[in-house]
Amino acid sequence: MLAALISRAGPARGQGLPAPASSVNAAQVAAAADSAVLVVFNRPIVEFHAWLGASSPQDRVQLAHRRILSALGAGTTDSVTARAAPEGFVLEIGKRPVFLLIPGDLDPLGESIEVVAAATVARLQSAIDAQREARSLPRLLASIGLAILGTIGYLFVLRLLRRVQRIAKRRVLSRTASTVPRLSIGGHSLFGTEHTRPLLQGAITVLLGVAVLLVTHLWLSFVLTRFPYTRPWGQALGQYFVTLLQRFGLRLVAAIPGLLTVVLTYVVTRFVTRAITAFFAAVEAGRIEMAWVHPDTAQPSRRILVALAWLFALVLAYPYIPGSSSEAFKGVSVFAGLVISLGSTGFVNQAMSGLVLMYSRAFRPGEFLRIGETEGTVVQLGMLSTKVRNRKGELISIPNAVAVAERVVNYSRAGSTGALLVSTSVTIGYDAPWRQVHAMLITAASRTAGLKMEPPPFVLQKSLSDFYVEYELNVQIEVPSQRAFVLSALHANIQDSFNEHGVQILSPHYESQPSTSVFVPKERWHVPPAPPAPPAEPRTSS
Repeated sequence: MLAALISRAGPARGQGLPAPASSVNAAQVAAAADSAVLVVFNRPIVEFHAWLGASSPQDRVQLAHRRILSALGAGTTDSVTARAAPEGFVLEIGKRPVFLLIPGDLDPLGESIEVVAAATVARLQSAIDAQREARSLPRLLASIGLAILGTIGYLFVLRLLRRVQRIAKRRVLSRTASTVPRLSIGGHSLFGTEHTRPLLQGAITVLLGVAVLLVTHLWLSFVLTRFPYTRPWGQALGQYFVTLLQRFGLRLVAAIPGLLTVVLTYVVTRFVTRAITAFFAAVEAGRIEMAWVHPDTAQPSRRILVALAWLFALVLAYPYIPGSSSEAFKGVSVFAGLVISLGSTGFVNQAMSGLVLMYSRAFRPGEFLRIGETEGTVVQLGMLSTKVRNRKGELISIPNAVAVAERVVNYSRAGSTGALLVSTSVTIGYDAPWRQVHAMLITAASRTAGLKMEPPPFVLQKSLSDFYVEYELNVQIEVPSQRAFVLSALHANIQDSFNEHGVQILSPHYESQPSTSVFVPKERWHVPPAPPAPPAEPRTSS
């Protein structure tokens, strides 16, 4: 009989032609390159790897399937046994051999042939029992009835879930306005009922979808397992769900130490950052004085140290984050790093410029200054831009890189006199006595509100040009932010002072030499409001 199994297996190796497609049941033969699986009644029985005589694994599967059908059709007993033979184990159905299991069919690193033969017998017996059950009309009718009952229960549960969804939305959303606090900043609502309602609706819909998927999975598994032929599919679905839950539970348990490490890292970093914030807040308020940190640079120093602390914590906790070693997580990390590296050029430039402004202490919020053509009060000195409010009330945002490159004039930083020194110039012809011009300019300054008289204003003759003399009046303003308004009032008083004394504010240009000499006679040197001439010292004879 063993010789018949080998000799009738199929054509010789090297000259064998494949069997006609009509003689091979595609649902019962799953062929690979060097192996073939014997499938009986939708159940895999055994996988052949080795050639048996002149028969390939595919030929052995076809012959085994024909012999199984022949043995079942003979009407003998359906019991399956495995009998030891010199070549391996012969599997029999009712004492009729159906196929031969040899050592070449085993995985070299797998189980022994005895164990594989016993498992093959169990699988073949289960397939035969299922086939016999499928031919039983009472069992088939009972299976159909159970499937119908399961389907009715499935539809009832779906309807119940739909009703639960409507009740949950109605009750949860009705209590949203009274239970959800409203978060607003500057009169603008950031979080309130209008934001929570869509979130709750979406959450309820997602939970309902998960419940529907779970119930559908259970119903499909139940219906498939009622029928012998589809029972492997139902068992596979149920096993998949159980395996998924087991994997999730095992991964959750395995991730607990890592999660504890992440939480501990977060708690320690949170404590460190709060200590840093408290220290630099005390330095900024003047409660702590340190030689290496200035109150003006306390805030940027705090930001830098806090950012470094969190970056260090992220690097430390990264390997312990669940899924951080997966290829998907690595791919997302690489993509995020690429996006940051491509888009951070301008960001880094502005941030470094902001640090230069902060640590140079060129200005601080609340000071009045000029940056390029922009003049106003500093509202905010940020990492990326400086915000200035001008006299018109306009809020101007200046990129820090532009502020570093422009000329910055800080009018709020007083000199040794404790006030802001500003100047204005007039050009007067040589026919006006310089003492009189000095006096008129000082008089105009004394009439202007917002100027300090101590130390007193003073006048400088900046240049003796070809046609006129340039006089510069230097005054000190009490409030730097009122600079434009005080200078406007000063200019008006200068005009009034010159008009009162009949002196033109004029810068004459000559096309030819005047017929008479342009000069100021000595009797006009002390024309009011210039101070009178000092008395002449008496001359003594030698």
